[in-house]
Amino acid sequence: MLDQEEELDQEESSTPSTTLTRKKMLIFLLPIVIVIGLSVGLYYVLNRDYSSTPATYSVVPKTGAEDEGGITVLYDLPEFSAVLHSEGPDKQLLRLNLNLELSNIEDIKTLELLMPKINDVVLTHIIELSPKEVEGSAGLYWLKEELLYRLNLVVAPIKIQKLNIKSLKIQTSEE
Repeated sequence: MLDQEEELDQEESSTPSTTLTRKKMLIFLLPIVIVIGLSVGLYYVLNRDYSSTPATYSVVPKTGAEDEGGITVLYDLPEFSAVLHSEGPDKQLLRLNLNLELSNIEDIKTLELLMPKINDVVLTHIIELSPKEVEGSAGLYWLKEELLYRLNLVVAPIKIQKLNIKSLKIQTSEE
């Protein structure tokens, strides 16, 4: 009988009194993982520069007697794509790359903040165009002037000096 009691005492002393089970580990580790995940998520949400590409712009000094010391800032907008308004079964896709001429480099920050409005103005205008409206030099001139007018209304008090079309492609696709 004594041997059995000694054996039981030895078994009790050999097994650790604090055993970590999966449930206990989950209780301790889950809050740590949640806190780490939330802090990484908040960092990416609050840090605006994590996914944005740097603004593409060029600064060109003005040449001329009256423009001495002035600059022209050429700011590239992202590519715009829209399906043109057409009557036939063929859908035509318009791809448009634009460039804005500004007189002040500080205006770029304001333009970046207004980019959703700029995208809205350009897309709502070009989506209603027909292929005939953008054909030829007269059509391109009209498109430039109309977009320049609309963009200047949206970004006021910034003054966009000129709007340049970098590329314009019309692709026909059958659906």
